[in-house]
Amino acid sequence: MRFNLKNIAVLTIVYCLSAMSSYATKLPSYIVKTIKNDLPKASIRFDGLVTLPDGTVYLPVLPSNPKKNPSGAVVTTYPANKKLSQLPEVVVFDSNFALLKVIKNSKGQITVTDTKNIPFVVKTGLFPQDMLVPPGLIIPEDMKIMMGDLVINVANSRINDILKETSLVDKTNINTNIKVVPCTYLQDKTLLVTTIGSKMVNVIPTDSVVPKYTLKLENLPRFVQPVSNDKYLLIAAAGKTYIEVADIDQEVIAKKIDLSYQPAEIILSKDKTKAYVAALDDQAIFVIDIKNMALSEKIKVKGYPKNIALSDDGGSIVYSDRNTGDIYTLALNETYLNKYVFNASNVSKLALRGNNVYLLSRTNNSLQVVDNDLKDLIYNQPLADKPVDMVLLNNKLYILCASNELDIFDLKDFSLTAKITIPEGGFSKKIIVLPKSDTLLITNVSNKKYHVFDMRNNTIVQTLPTAVTISDMEILNRKVK
Repeated sequence: MRFNLKNIAVLTIVYCLSAMSSYATKLPSYIVKTIKNDLPKASIRFDGLVTLPDGTVYLPVLPSNPKKNPSGAVVTTYPANKKLSQLPEVVVFDSNFALLKVIKNSKGQITVTDTKNIPFVVKTGLFPQDMLVPPGLIIPEDMKIMMGDLVINVANSRINDILKETSLVDKTNINTNIKVVPCTYLQDKTLLVTTIGSKMVNVIPTDSVVPKYTLKLENLPRFVQPVSNDKYLLIAAAGKTYIEVADIDQEVIAKKIDLSYQPAEIILSKDKTKAYVAALDDQAIFVIDIKNMALSEKIKVKGYPKNIALSDDGGSIVYSDRNTGDIYTLALNETYLNKYVFNASNVSKLALRGNNVYLLSRTNNSLQVVDNDLKDLIYNQPLADKPVDMVLLNNKLYILCASNELDIFDLKDFSLTAKITIPEGGFSKKIIVLPKSDTLLITNVSNKKYHVFDMRNNTIVQTLPTAVTISDMEILNRKVK
């Protein structure tokens, strides 16, 4: 095989750029600052993709020979002499970092501007190697070196257009003329509903009864968790060893985070920057960095975590061992101190505040309070049948029983202060806290309804129907287009 100087130069560039790919997902701070100043509504995805509310997409290009001491100033554009705010097709910064605008050609295919409009310094750069480019993107032949190991999915790939409009819903006996409850928080929001035995996530506007879209998973959902101000969803499906990251605006699966074990439960840190994931088949808590959408740590723990819950102060996790019923706490600091607390059978929910662990016992139909230091039961409160969910808010525990009762427990004096009967029958399942409001949503797994509960007056103010049964539900603080 013969090599000429051009071959050697190309191979050298590819090698050097591949070596720097670990830096791919993090755009330089000076670039981020310029983008945010000139395009304040721009969103920079964890893999570097830049998007605007009007659908404009820019692909970042990492320089092969970055200049020193950059300020983030734009030095070259195509068309020439344009500001970033004017959305030119090519933008080159003073470090040789560049942005290429995704456009459509005369055939309607998505691509970038003609290669003659792109400076050579950009053509020697590299796309972030873990970036998900728009499916079906056409890259000119003489720019293929910029791809490195990056794979472009075909236009009809499963990752494309994950939200499918649906009309396949039984509307029999459903009142489609419901009014939004007089709670401003529920206006212009979206419900994400999963159903027992279905691979679909139903996307339902809060002012509607029927799903507007469905998101089809590869298997039955384990969890669907909105993150990053509800721009993305972290999704786990039964039998899979990875978490999928769905970009809601781009309507694509943007990334897969492989854990090598089956993710089963997820909770978020107080500041929403981390996700803690319990696996079905490993003695560990996995830590996901939300900003970079990457596995940042694997914490080995005692037992196989189940019913994971964050402490009231955000400094610890409490969980039960799915095999033995042993309950442990895990400190979320540099020590990761993992302490045994108590043993209880058939626990459905846990909460942790200060030195006390609160647990719901399905076997005894009771709330039990355990002292961490004594490792013993210090209080037992009988409840209605089948307690299934619990949330700690201020100095109260709101406890949901499947027998359609909401019990309110005061932590100040360990007293049961209220018992609320939930109407409509069925099997109550979950409490959903609506942040920055005095409202809870209460789901029912059997009668296609959910309830709106006013915590100020301890009353159910509205019962809303859905066209699907609710196995699990999350709320998006936005209305899906």
